[in-house]
Amino acid sequence: MGIRPFIKQRLGLDSLNDVLLGKPVGEDVNWLFTLGSLSLLLFMVQAVTGTVLAFYYVPSPDYAYQSMEYIVRDVTLGGVIQGIHHWAASAMVIVVVLHMMRTFFFGSYLAPRELTWIVGVLLLVATLAFGFTGYLLPWDQKAYWATVIGTSVPKDIPIIGPYITRLLRGGEEVSALTLSRFYSVHMLILPACMMLFVGLHIYLIRLHDMAGHWREDHPGKSRKHPFFPYSMFKDSVVFTAVFALILVLALVAPPEREEIAGTLDPAYQPRPEWYFMWLFQLLKYFEGKFEAVGSLVIPGIGFLLLLILPFLGRNRSRNPADRPLVSALVVTAFLALVYMSFLGAADSYLPYGKVATIPDRPLHPKEVKGVQVFVDKDCAYCHHILGRGGRREGPDLSNVVAKDRSKEWLIRFIRDPKSVNSWSVMPKYDFTQDELEALAQYILALDFDTYHPRLVDRQKVLEGRIPVKQ
Repeated sequence: MGIRPFIKQRLGLDSLNDVLLGKPVGEDVNWLFTLGSLSLLLFMVQAVTGTVLAFYYVPSPDYAYQSMEYIVRDVTLGGVIQGIHHWAASAMVIVVVLHMMRTFFFGSYLAPRELTWIVGVLLLVATLAFGFTGYLLPWDQKAYWATVIGTSVPKDIPIIGPYITRLLRGGEEVSALTLSRFYSVHMLILPACMMLFVGLHIYLIRLHDMAGHWREDHPGKSRKHPFFPYSMFKDSVVFTAVFALILVLALVAPPEREEIAGTLDPAYQPRPEWYFMWLFQLLKYFEGKFEAVGSLVIPGIGFLLLLILPFLGRNRSRNPADRPLVSALVVTAFLALVYMSFLGAADSYLPYGKVATIPDRPLHPKEVKGVQVFVDKDCAYCHHILGRGGRREGPDLSNVVAKDRSKEWLIRFIRDPKSVNSWSVMPKYDFTQDELEALAQYILALDFDTYHPRLVDRQKVLEGRIPVKQ
């Protein structure tokens, strides 16, 4: 017996070939069905490039930033590999979402493929988790502050929330333990989960076959051919095109390098990666005790609906026209996510600290004084106005008048926050009585249900060059 027959017999390669490559596929499986294979191939790109980067990366706050600089500057093709890893991560999120949308509209999530869909949802969660744990590793300003905000989200969970946040961070603050934990999850736990889910997903697809077109009378259903080379040819063409685009982006648009984490920059505004920008925007609509609605309740309901989608409704038709209500809801939700992502991206790049928000009307002299105090004392470092500002540690100050806050209440709170609310994290500030009254007047003037907002340059505010009501 020759070496080749020996290996084929001992490893069962003939049976494996029949299951993976020789499986008959209908001609109704068109180019849109390449998205699933493309997701897998992009994950393999991430695994290879991530392994190469791990050879040189040091998961310590003392060396993480420097090791990334070393990779880009001194390692042969290190910058290209990092660029591929960065852009392939974004491409993978896009492709996985598009693959799920294709699966939904072709009705491929319905019986008998319910478990295939559920595992696909878990793969989407794992893909996003890769992104969340991965962007702390460069240890720059964006990585640090995005992680501070992201790990704060579980705090809103009753009772166990603070414990989850401490578990993620390894303590009260984002620190060396946080970096070590994120690195371990990113390099060990998530790859193991991903391989498990991918293996199960492929098994279920091979068990139940590709669903193909929703039309049962589609002529391609009766004409079948082996997965290799026909369908694999389409997968190869699409992957080659996408990888070429990723390579071009890695060469002409390398990942942005910000200052090292901990750099003192009062004008710095935290922002997440683009695929979490919808959540960043959603949080602007819920503040204070309602923040959990935006950070946990709405995303949690969305995740639950995705999981149970195959079991909703009695209509088992795969034709999207026969599922108008659920199709409309999914399209609306998708467009809402895209729209909020664009809003969040637009707001996150506004010149924080260089403009102030005022009502579009002449201000009273006291209100002008309040804007000047707000800008001079850099209150926007913690407080947003209409979702624009710094680190979101304080509540949004727009439309406070609708909460029935009086000038006296605001003065008392600003003077000594804990005397009004013992849970407040806002410290005392050494304001004069005149400054307190001016700040309160300005905050009450932010009534955007009555007046449109207007942005004014910081320097104009400090120089008093804004319209004053005579």
